[in-house]
Amino acid sequence: MISKPAAKTIFIMAKLIMNLTSRSPLFALTMVSILGGCATNDIKEPPSPTASPQSSDQSEDIYTKLASSAAPERSAVRDEYRYVLKRGNTDVPGVSYFFYQPSGEKEITGFSLRNSGSARVNQPGLGGKGSDRTYEFYFPDRAQQEIYLSIIDNVALSGRFSHDLMLREWHFFPRRLLPALSKSGDGSRLTVMLATGETVVFDTESLELVGGVLSESPIDFDPNRHTRKHPRVTYQGDFLAITSSLRGESPRRSNMWGTEVSAEVYYPTKYSKPCRLSPKYLWDQSLEPGGSEPTLQMLHATDESLYSVIEARCNWDLSALRRLSGAAKQDQPPAPKARSKSITNIGKELIQDAKERNKRAPRPGERVICIQGPDGEQCTSLE
Repeated sequence: MISKPAAKTIFIMAKLIMNLTSRSPLFALTMVSILGGCATNDIKEPPSPTASPQSSDQSEDIYTKLASSAAPERSAVRDEYRYVLKRGNTDVPGVSYFFYQPSGEKEITGFSLRNSGSARVNQPGLGGKGSDRTYEFYFPDRAQQEIYLSIIDNVALSGRFSHDLMLREWHFFPRRLLPALSKSGDGSRLTVMLATGETVVFDTESLELVGGVLSESPIDFDPNRHTRKHPRVTYQGDFLAITSSLRGESPRRSNMWGTEVSAEVYYPTKYSKPCRLSPKYLWDQSLEPGGSEPTLQMLHATDESLYSVIEARCNWDLSALRRLSGAAKQDQPPAPKARSKSITNIGKELIQDAKERNKRAPRPGERVICIQGPDGEQCTSLE
């Protein structure tokens, strides 16, 4: 098991590799992941930028683990597991997974899909320019606190991470499920289940988004890093989603280069416009003990805590989401592994028309949302 001092050593190594300064531990961990490195208890040398992933496993067992959709096993990430990041390969080029072994058994803590070249999203990558767009779905320690999606556009124009990397994070609420990844029977599609139970679909060959509640625009290769756009990936789902973006640093920072940064909150089924608020209300901006960099850990281990902040700062009504979270508490399984089930078992359409699934007939004009969980689905009115 990696110790906290060892984790910090990994981050220092990452900084040396990147030749960057003033970068957060969370960002350094992301860089280790991008470079194909890993955080383990036996690393004694800085990971090489050309190092291959630590582990490769192409067995059906890995696909079973990746497709397993379970409730989070705890609310908060335990400190000793916060920065553990081991990587394994699948037999799909560009698709890998993250894991840890707290009790000896390999347990999935995330997965990554890297588009290194495609006709619509990343055409320069097809010519070997080194550009890519990476989707990384994280859930360290299989906890609710840090379930999120990191999207990284590497335009590979200057060779400097601080200039070339455009980063965005998405956080989806309620966080009822650990993200899961499944491959279609014919192998042509990869389906990701989000924490809300909603899905997004990738084409296996190109690793472009082709369906679900997220949509993407091509990578922006503007040579001017100051006007270049961050990953243009948008959410059209039924629930609450928070996004933030920065160039060359963790999007969780509230201040960068002397400029205040804002996060955007979306609740499409109820509010047509996003709410903007400071990341300081979402992620811890206090410095690491004895250090000079912020921890940037999610402040809200429970959805209810997050909802209270959004309601106060945005003047929004999240009562419908609170009711769903209350139902989730009643359904929380005592042993998530035993209650887990694959994406294919849950069904092809997880978020169907809410009116069809509600147990009572909706009133005319009433809006209803439903969410899939380990114990089935719960529906609630938005009125």
